[in-house]
Amino acid sequence: MYAESHGLLRASSDDSGGDLSVDPLTLPIFPETSVWDSAASRFTRWQQNCSVNSVLEAALPCVRWLKTYKWRAYFLSDVLAGLAVGVMAVPQCVSFALMAGLPSAYGLYSAFLPVLAYALTGSSPHLAVGPVALVSLLLSEGLTKVIPGAEVNANPNRPADPAVQKQYNHAAIQVSLLVSIIYLVLGFLRLGFVTHFLSRPIISAFLTAGTIIISFSQVKYLLGYNVPRANQLHKMLYSLVSGLHQLRWPELLMGLSWIALLLSIRRVAAHHRRFQWIGALGPISVASLSIITVYLGNLQEQAGIAVVGSITAGLPEMTASWWLPMDNFPQLAATAVVISFVSLLESISIARALAEPQQDVLHPLDANQELLGLGWANLAGAAFNSYPTTGSFARSAVAKYTGAKSGLAGVVTAGLVSVTLLCLTQVFNAMPMNALAAIVIAGVLPLLDFGRGISLFWASKPDWLVWMVVFLGCLFVGIDWGLAFGVGLSILIQLGHITFPEIQVLGRIPATAIFRNVEQYPHAGATKGVLILRVVGPLCFANVEHIRDCLAEHEAVSVSKGEPLQSILLDVNGASHMDTTAAEAVKDWREGYERTGVHLALIDPNPQITMMLQKTGMLDSGDQLLFPSAEAALLHIQQPGAVDC
Repeated sequence: MYAESHGLLRASSDDSGGDLSVDPLTLPIFPETSVWDSAASRFTRWQQNCSVNSVLEAALPCVRWLKTYKWRAYFLSDVLAGLAVGVMAVPQCVSFALMAGLPSAYGLYSAFLPVLAYALTGSSPHLAVGPVALVSLLLSEGLTKVIPGAEVNANPNRPADPAVQKQYNHAAIQVSLLVSIIYLVLGFLRLGFVTHFLSRPIISAFLTAGTIIISFSQVKYLLGYNVPRANQLHKMLYSLVSGLHQLRWPELLMGLSWIALLLSIRRVAAHHRRFQWIGALGPISVASLSIITVYLGNLQEQAGIAVVGSITAGLPEMTASWWLPMDNFPQLAATAVVISFVSLLESISIARALAEPQQDVLHPLDANQELLGLGWANLAGAAFNSYPTTGSFARSAVAKYTGAKSGLAGVVTAGLVSVTLLCLTQVFNAMPMNALAAIVIAGVLPLLDFGRGISLFWASKPDWLVWMVVFLGCLFVGIDWGLAFGVGLSILIQLGHITFPEIQVLGRIPATAIFRNVEQYPHAGATKGVLILRVVGPLCFANVEHIRDCLAEHEAVSVSKGEPLQSILLDVNGASHMDTTAAEAVKDWREGYERTGVHLALIDPNPQITMMLQKTGMLDSGDQLLFPSAEAALLHIQQPGAVDC
């Protein structure tokens, strides 16, 4: 028999509870297909999916939901949701643009055409795309390193050095172009899985550190004096403390009042379902009240309250001519990569968190389509005066809870922003900077996630270490380096798990045929002269030396106890795969043990391991090597004549 000659046995018993017997177990059958057959099959599916309608739906997901759109049921909800998000977005985007080191109008530009482009090409009905605090922080940090003298322009609306500000603006548009290219390439190649390298501890620590950096970057507007732009906490603290003698109490009192008002509105909306709708009105309420206060009290002249200043009116101009030449390409590309990965993960996480069960039918969320949607949104922004955009959690939550049903809500938001650009920019000229800072600080505070860091300390020390490395790295070295440290450490930890897999000693649970880890089940007993080990991890070149050392260590312990081994059973049920190095190592171990009279066998290998052993000639010797269970292996050891091998 094929199974007998290749050492595959199955333990069985009759219904009457008789003795176990050993039956042949046939090898798994794997279909053999050629490369040409696979390519032909893919080509056939491609032809079937290449109708005009399917191509149009793939390029413009809005076509898909427009076919099933219920105008009477959904239209009013989408309009109201779009208006609510727009009312919230206008003051936020003005604030975020200044935080990014760009004129306020760039924030409004980034909430116009990119939002419209995503509404047509994105797959989430709730994701509100536009400027966000974290991307603004990353852009500011990246461009400050690239553009010499950029830190001198404390207010981009009234730059101290217009030439440097112009260069900075051009670089921001170029980063937006690079971000769009990264998104589109990843989307077309269906490589959305690359974001999996950013684990939850990394994202949690990044958001927490980013919130602290963002908040401290805005404190200068609350204190009323300018400090050099910096993105490291210790430098910010030094600058803020050094200038405390310039503190302006009117600015501080106004700013703290706006923060208190914003947090109060949020608290009422969160704890009283009837007033949930007022949550979206917080930023626009503070913006309106602050403008009215400054105007009626003439506070700009009477108390020296700093205001936004002139915001360029009108729709964005075309900026495709700014794309080239691209000076400092390596630095700009590095900034674009960091922004792309962080904003992509943020957008997809938000979209999935807010997705409804019925969305799977009406608006299925496709991660790769999200890449394309964000890519087209940023490409539209790069062509028309916008800096990189992504999904905003706060605005997306407002879109969901105010009833957004489709991308039409985004179209309405873009329309409201366009009206603001055409007619209302002068209103925001008198908005105090302390109110903008309050909107930013109150907006990012919910991102603080110290609770996860504390829970990780008790749950998993390696994950807690990653959290701390990212948190401290982002605070004191830089956001990009903090993320790089975290990803690198996470990969090293995973490599450690692969290189040093857990090796468990198995014993039989009394009166059963079940074998378990003796450390977890102390009453599990060992079989005299037989060592049963389980490898929890893949069998590969990285860990064969570790496994060999463990085998030698356990063999030495048995000899020291006066119980020399007769058989070693290696349970590979927990091994996902085996490479050729591991297969050759098993062959070497087997030959070495045979010379000392010890039989080595493998228990419960998966099909890949079985085929690897077969292809490397390990199953051609005719000697028993593979068993489906420890019980079958022990039965074969105790009854060597049960099966004629």
